[in-house]
Amino acid sequence: MNLKLESPVLALEAGQVLTLDDARGTRIQPRQGSVWITEEGEAQDFIVEAGQAFVVKRQGRTLVQALVDSRVAFRDEAWPRAAGELLGEERLLETRFRLQRHFGV
Repeated sequence: MNLKLESPVLALEAGQVLTLDDARGTRIQPRQGSVWITEEGEAQDFIVEAGQAFVVKRQGRTLVQALVDSRVAFRDEAWPRAAGELLGEERLLETRFRLQRHFGV
């Protein structure tokens, strides 16, 4: 994906969906609100809130849906990383997802 934005932060209304194609390496960081993220070929979906970040790991289609009115920053990250290497925020999201799934929260 070649990400060129005049403004690195987009305002998304609650329920609005943004489609990213071939966005591997794109960092998605809500500045306000929260978003639901799903990647093509990934069994897990992610909820990312203000102050957290998510880096798209796969090529293909990625959907970002605002759960509430949100302001979301997008930027390209350096890629590739070593196989299996996760950023700190990704580790936190993975742990959070597992806890949510385990406890049904």
